Amino acid sequence: MAFAMRMPLNEEIIKKNSYKEEYINGKNQGFSFNIQLAYYRGHYLSDIDHLSVTVDGEEIPQEAITFELNGKELPVYKVKEGYTEFWSQVDPATIHVIKPGGLAPGKHEVKLDLMLRIPYMEIGPNHTFMPLDSGDTIVFEVKE
Repeated sequence: MAFAMRMPLNEEIIKKNSYKEEYINGKNQGFSFNIQLAYYRGHYLSDIDHLSVTVDGEEIPQEAITFELNGKELPVYKVKEGYTEFWSQVDPATIHVIKPGGLAPGKHEVKLDLMLRIPYMEIGPNHTFMPLDSGDTIVFEVKE
């Protein structure tokens, strides 16, 4: 993909104070953080073409990531089937990452790659639509 539109309307796509450790049966099994669209309009989840998370240069396996919106949590591979689930620009979504033991104390760079298509901006043949880059990179500090 050679070109993607980027409209950073939000100061933070990844919300800097949203990092949370996630515990299951009293054991740290990963973490979550909130994100917001970087566009002036909302989108259906089926408009998401790519979603991945990288922590300190290591890409998290797709099966270890879920996307939560409006109280519904979906594995990444199911997000493309969210034809009726609308993500408003003002509503944060939550990314959950399964990582047994969580992140060690200290600073960690978290990168979100999030590409959507704008379904009303056809830019080429065969249903080629304008790509929208809604990704971000942030450094979270994990306390002891």
